[in-house]
Amino acid sequence: MKGDVQSMSRHRKNCQSESAVCPRCGQAGRAVSEETVGSLVTDQAAAKLGRMSGFWFCPTANCGVVYFRAGSGEWVSQEEVRVTVFQKSADPKRLVCYCFGHSVEAVQSKVRAGGGSRILEDIKSRCARGLDDCEHTNPQGSCCLGNVQRVFREVSGGKGAEGSCGCCHGDVE
Repeated sequence: MKGDVQSMSRHRKNCQSESAVCPRCGQAGRAVSEETVGSLVTDQAAAKLGRMSGFWFCPTANCGVVYFRAGSGEWVSQEEVRVTVFQKSADPKRLVCYCFGHSVEAVQSKVRAGGGSRILEDIKSRCARGLDDCEHTNPQGSCCLGNVQRVFREVSGGKGAEGSCGCCHGDVE
């Protein structure tokens, strides 16, 4: 229980409305925990950075920065992250749900076959059972359901898959 409370506290801290701007693209970033950065950067990047705290995630698609430390000039590129970042790639094989291995291609295929809601329900159900680990697996450091819903809407012409995911405490992009 104590770990759950600490995790929720970090989660709330990451959800604060404060923001910093990416040094490359100038867009607002999103705070990520040191656990997220530490879990996902390569060993070489970790050695270069030293401490993993104080980083922000840049969600801008055409920006080469994944994580940056505001005002320091330090940043991490896609090449320095262990996984392909959903927001930074157009590859249909990239993951949209890092915890449970759902790719963009798989979501698109299920939606076209009329079963897209099953993927959404699967993710929600697993999250409700505490099987998710977004802070350590998803480069944005938070729940993927907003991204999954976005892929769903793109394929279905903007229909369905709306609303809160119910697993990320309102933390959906």
